[in-house]
Amino acid sequence: MRKNSGLGGPKKDLNADLNLTPFIDLLSTCVCFLLVTAVWIEIGSVEIKQSHGTEAAASKKISYDLDVVYQGSNKLRMNLKKNGKNVGRFDVKGESFEQMSEQMNTIVQTKILNFKNKAIEIATATITPRSDVDYGSLVKTLDVLRKNQIVNIGVLSARSKQ
Repeated sequence: MRKNSGLGGPKKDLNADLNLTPFIDLLSTCVCFLLVTAVWIEIGSVEIKQSHGTEAAASKKISYDLDVVYQGSNKLRMNLKKNGKNVGRFDVKGESFEQMSEQMNTIVQTKILNFKNKAIEIATATITPRSDVDYGSLVKTLDVLRKNQIVNIGVLSARSKQ
């Protein structure tokens, strides 16, 4: 539709029909995609290093290793090793895992990191769970080790009940 303005001739009508349906479809698809993928951005993380097979094992001084072996859902043994030989063994028992984690924290701070009244460094730690140990207990064990600045941690495959 053209209008005659009188000054310079006919002018075009400025009202144009745009089809916004494809744009709205694309926008709603993008919003849905972003909402769904936002879940995987980063919920939480535990910074630990792999204990074997990386450069973490390459820096060898006179260092100690710690093996945490579950012997049941309410009992574990912590073996302190120097150059592959056992130099200390500590048993942890408790009615609940909260008691065990408190006892484990105390043993790590007082007996392991101050072994024979000397401050030592744990080069690597390995955790060997059993099949009857739940995942939450394993994560709490990792938390206790990380809390005490033990960062080179490995988890071995679960042992079955014997």
